[in-house]
Amino acid sequence: MVDIRKLSIDIKIGQMVMCGFPSKSYDDHIDEIIKNKNVGNVILFTRNIGNKEEVKKLTTNLQQKLVKHNGIPGFISIDQEGGMVTRLAEEVTAFPGNMAFGAANEAGSTFRQGKIEGEELRILGINMNLAPVMDVNCNPKNPVIGCRSYGDDPEKVSQLGIDLIKGLKESNVLAVAKHFPGHGDTDVDSHLSLPVVNHDMERLQNIELLPFKKAINAGVDAIMSAHVLFPAIESEKKPGTLSYNVLTSLLKKELGFNGIVVTDCMEMKAIADFYGSDKAAVMAIKAGADLLCISHTKEVQEKCIDAIKTAVLNGEIAEERIDESVIKIIEIKNKYSVNKYDRKGRFDSVNTLYKKGYELADRISRKSITILKDEKKLLPVKGKVKSISTEALALNIADDQIKMRNSFCEMLREKFGGDAFLIPLKPSKELIDEIAGSCKGADTVIVGVYNAEANSEQIELVKKIQEVTDKIIVVSMRSPYYYVHFNEVSTYINVYEYTELSVKNVIKVISGEIEASGISPVKLTE
Repeated sequence: MVDIRKLSIDIKIGQMVMCGFPSKSYDDHIDEIIKNKNVGNVILFTRNIGNKEEVKKLTTNLQQKLVKHNGIPGFISIDQEGGMVTRLAEEVTAFPGNMAFGAANEAGSTFRQGKIEGEELRILGINMNLAPVMDVNCNPKNPVIGCRSYGDDPEKVSQLGIDLIKGLKESNVLAVAKHFPGHGDTDVDSHLSLPVVNHDMERLQNIELLPFKKAINAGVDAIMSAHVLFPAIESEKKPGTLSYNVLTSLLKKELGFNGIVVTDCMEMKAIADFYGSDKAAVMAIKAGADLLCISHTKEVQEKCIDAIKTAVLNGEIAEERIDESVIKIIEIKNKYSVNKYDRKGRFDSVNTLYKKGYELADRISRKSITILKDEKKLLPVKGKVKSISTEALALNIADDQIKMRNSFCEMLREKFGGDAFLIPLKPSKELIDEIAGSCKGADTVIVGVYNAEANSEQIELVKKIQEVTDKIIVVSMRSPYYYVHFNEVSTYINVYEYTELSVKNVIKVISGEIEASGISPVKLTE
């Protein structure tokens, strides 16, 4: 057990920081901030991910350096939410996203996901998963949560999230429930600006806070804060991450949370543009944050650490406040055995886990597909089709660029034959007219819409096609809420992500090979 009295102030502050770096290998950036600033924890992104041998070598090198310079092993974290936020997408199980699990509605599925995912992560040397998202998605225009949420029912969000936490915990991976006190009813992306949730406390208690309260009662050991303003909780213009009323009065005292409070990235514009990352780092600790995530820029990481140290030395932050967080961090590191990082890898186990994981992922993907209507009985489709879709693009900073063998329209063409049109998110008027004209007389037209809310040209394309044929099937490749824009379409299918697995399974539904049994996890209105 580490004796905190023997730790320097630099090492203690470093334990409260989790930093990212740009490379797939141990580079100068991470080396310098561990050596010179005693950074104690690391976050990995897609940019850091090679093959499994490279990931294992990287995490082993990181732990060796962390122990050498700090005497304490580190949290090595990743956002492995599933679906569109999947940093590790190859050689381990790429599970569907949360909304797909919500639509599949299979009891115990997220526990099994967490257990398999946790075992895979530990073999690769990763001991913290920045998941589950426990935001209740109540806003159809939410640009950053959406399909990352389990749905709009707080009870269902609670159960699915808690099961994932328990599964990860069984595999000795620390789950981080996010984004407290709730990012589900925003229409602004906190990566880009500062959102506000204007609900009163009664509403917050019944919806936004409920999954977190239940997760705390179920033993969650880490919760991530939201860079969101909550006027009902905090009267000053301070987002949750910087608010004592949110992190200490509400989360720690009222709700009784004794685990680690992790911040969302301090470089996000909701923090950096409105407060400055370095000043906000001090504010976050004073508010009650234990572990600050600073994901990208070396200079920002150094400034934040220096600002915290200055605040301790000048008495703005009491050293006892630092000790309080560090004691908690070390206790939870011991609880999750972060010192055991198995240098040999055990990659044969990954192959076995992948088989189990893929079976679960495929089943949930199949069960999630939701046919909202098929009024003209266009399903199942026989014969050639006109296929139209965009590529699977990252739509926000949280998303990963999904690697796919082919786009939806190209995979439809492989299955059914006929013409395929790969379109940009915003097709031109000329392209819309050309495609619509080519659909005249077609047996069936299938259109995959993607981020149609922000790209009304896709809505216009469907309307133009409807002028020449009523044999049109619209497949939403992400948000279930696009449905409201396609009231006059007779056949509409919701798929909650644009991944190779979801495309493969929706094509099986369209062809009649499997039945769709998904239930919409959010309320939809025509």
